[in-house]
Amino acid sequence: MFAPAVTDVDLKDCFFYHTMDLPGIGLVKGAWDLRGKFQEYTDHFDFSGKRVLDVGAGSGFLSFSAEKAGAREVVSFDMDDSSRQDFLPFANKLAFRDRDAFSAEHNKWIAQWRNAYWLSHRLLAAKSKVFYGDIYSIPMEIGQFDVSIVGSVLEHLSDPIKAIASVSRVTSDTMIIVTCMLDTDAKIAEFLGDSSKPENDFVFWSYSRAVYHHVLSMLNFRICSCELFVSVSFK
Repeated sequence: MFAPAVTDVDLKDCFFYHTMDLPGIGLVKGAWDLRGKFQEYTDHFDFSGKRVLDVGAGSGFLSFSAEKAGAREVVSFDMDDSSRQDFLPFANKLAFRDRDAFSAEHNKWIAQWRNAYWLSHRLLAAKSKVFYGDIYSIPMEIGQFDVSIVGSVLEHLSDPIKAIASVSRVTSDTMIIVTCMLDTDAKIAEFLGDSSKPENDFVFWSYSRAVYHHVLSMLNFRICSCELFVSVSFK
């Protein structure tokens, strides 16, 4: 069920989503630098002895940090194919005109993303497992997790509610959801797409705090901590 480890990875073949400090290499820069901020990012959650699912693991910073924080087992989840990724329908972009051709090219970039994970995994001597699949349909066979981290993923999905429901099925206790939220008790959403910005074709929705409250309540979770970017909920 879990992906076999990839050990023969060269740095030049990697794309890092997260900035990392790697033994034998040093600093590698990514789009996001969460070094020294893991506890704040996860609302100071105690990962000791927990089985953890890291949803949208990217180059693995959150997975490796949860392991370092005492998790007994970590599973890193990411898409199994670029065809899973949602994009806004800009008529002149290849992702809309020819999805198969786009996916073939995009998979090359996804491979670099995975390489960064596996290179970091080896150099950090991590024990985390990896599952590649569909975020909208995470299989029950993957097992139950004490806590799932959904870090800056939902805004990139056309159907965030379906994704939350999928994650909830394999989460027995706590979901840590990190995303942008509207500061209102009205049950509303803001569309983040902009027809004048085709370069931002990968952002969809920002929901209000009230939407998260009601959706999580439907799933028998209750919010125990909520700020504009982090929501921690448990059954």
